[in-house]
Amino acid sequence: MSSLTEKQRAYHLQKMRTRFTRLDLNHDGFISREDYELMAKKLQEYGKLNAENAESTRNAFMAVADLLDLKPGVKVPVEEAAKKANRALSVIAQEKHLGFLKETHNPIFDALDLDKDDHISLDEFKVYFQIIAPDISQDEMKHSFNVIDSNKSGEISREEFIAAAFDFIHGFEETEISKVFFGRLL
Repeated sequence: MSSLTEKQRAYHLQKMRTRFTRLDLNHDGFISREDYELMAKKLQEYGKLNAENAESTRNAFMAVADLLDLKPGVKVPVEEAAKKANRALSVIAQEKHLGFLKETHNPIFDALDLDKDDHISLDEFKVYFQIIAPDISQDEMKHSFNVIDSNKSGEISREEFIAAAFDFIHGFEETEISKVFFGRLL
């Protein structure tokens, strides 16, 4: 992957900045374990999750926090987290990360699938954005949903959700789907 162009690296860095700015739920300018705890808690509340699903979702968020080496009390500036992710993801084999991404995002998908029909409806998808990007418009949410719904079925399958997350986090090419997983790029 060392053959990445500066434009590709810059685009990916913009995505990582967007990701960590959105995930800084307490808006203190830092990424911390607290932010991931807050995401799990909000998803539990908004999704009205039962205890088992709440625990599974919390574990998924904590796995991501662990991957980012966010120990209790550790705070990483958003810009530093974005640059670190940009550097790390440019040299790591993508296949290795697909497995981990499925591990962390399958429980998130399950939590968003409020009616447990193995698909995410537009209304369920809006719950996701209420948590990570409450500032974006209904039109932007719908646009993101429509882009991620690649087969245009009117709902997002688990495969579409995982593919969109993977493209956003691991993709260095500028594609429409890579611009919408965390809402419009910042």
